[in-house]
Amino acid sequence: MISKEAFEEKYKNMPPKRRQVLEAVVGGKTDIEIKDKVLGVDHKNTVRKHISNIYQDFDIEANGYNCRDELVEIVYTYKPELVADKVLKKYELPSSPTRANHEIYIERPPIEARCYQEIVKSGALIRIKAPKLMGKTLLIQKIIAHGQKQGYGQVYLNMNQLPFTELDRFLKSFCLQVGKKLKLPNQLETYWDDSLFTSIDNCTAYFEEYLLDSLESPLVLCLDDLDRVFHDQDIAEGFLPLLRSWHESGKFDDSWKKLRLVVAHATEIYIDLDINKSPFNVGLPIELLEFSDQQVNEFAQSYGLTLSVDSVTKLMAMVGGHPDLLSQGFDYLKNNQPAEKTLDTLLALAPTEAGIYGSHLYLLLTSIQEHPQLLDAVKLLLSTTKPVRLDATITRKLESIGLVERHGNDCSLRCNLYREYFSDRILGSRE
Repeated sequence: MISKEAFEEKYKNMPPKRRQVLEAVVGGKTDIEIKDKVLGVDHKNTVRKHISNIYQDFDIEANGYNCRDELVEIVYTYKPELVADKVLKKYELPSSPTRANHEIYIERPPIEARCYQEIVKSGALIRIKAPKLMGKTLLIQKIIAHGQKQGYGQVYLNMNQLPFTELDRFLKSFCLQVGKKLKLPNQLETYWDDSLFTSIDNCTAYFEEYLLDSLESPLVLCLDDLDRVFHDQDIAEGFLPLLRSWHESGKFDDSWKKLRLVVAHATEIYIDLDINKSPFNVGLPIELLEFSDQQVNEFAQSYGLTLSVDSVTKLMAMVGGHPDLLSQGFDYLKNNQPAEKTLDTLLALAPTEAGIYGSHLYLLLTSIQEHPQLLDAVKLLLSTTKPVRLDATITRKLESIGLVERHGNDCSLRCNLYREYFSDRILGSRE
């Protein structure tokens, strides 16, 4: 996340119309309302361009999923008066302490049991991999809760909160963020010696000699959205091996035995990193898959819905077993009874911007159209229903935003919702 000074400078110097769009977005206005009432223009592309420029202003990578909630988080941090209550509810962020109380969690046995068994081990490392909005953060919350039952300390940190400028500043901020969440004062001046040691050495010393030494019980340190690190080669080459070394030290060193790491990422690491220094080939790997038919039924019942087998089949035919897409559907059905009758309307409008997934689909479209290579890849995926082999980097990017699912080295569009929407918007035809 950018600093307060940088935010204030960018906000102050922002062109008036762009600032109006920013305030309208965090104020809860739709793109159509911004187009008609704020800008008074005829084309959505104008709104899209303003929003894209805002993301660039605040160093937000528009990935189709979390760009708007990241924008909301930044504005809420520095100018909370601009963010409407309804926006906070819609874009409730993973770091929010109340999120776990309001989300329905569906277990995926035996994943939870494996995580609970692992987190009590000295120097544990749990690696959770899944596309965005598949439930990684909710699983983290469950692991944290299990650790709390054991009397462990806990820190949740979203990597987007850190400054990605250069390694030294990144690691200092990392240490301070963890210390702040543990309610420990800043001791960088005492433990950070630039004249004799590297940033890596200083960060390790700060954790070992100060943060961990201050704790009587083990610490569950959860790092969410670790993918953000992959985008900066220098920081990744320093930080990722650091995590690996701490995990290895936890096998024999009493101080590091206290540290239990949980990292979550949406795709495989795609930078060059020595296999012996990577944290992605050690510890316990956990991959979150889509819900099964049984889990979808359980999910519907958790919303107080009693759907027929046929209705569940129809909904899954559109969105698959994707937790977030199902959640939006069940929430809509719950608030628009009778659910069975409403489902037909939901499904008819689902692959359009008039449906409940409109904002989600539009954001995906915007991200794809801004990257010609992604656009070409999606066109290829739309040309067939069979899995397609794409460039590995392109596959990882599409996988990280949840647009595709893998079949070995090949991939296909994740669900009919995406196939129908993009067929219309990109190819100009609905299948």
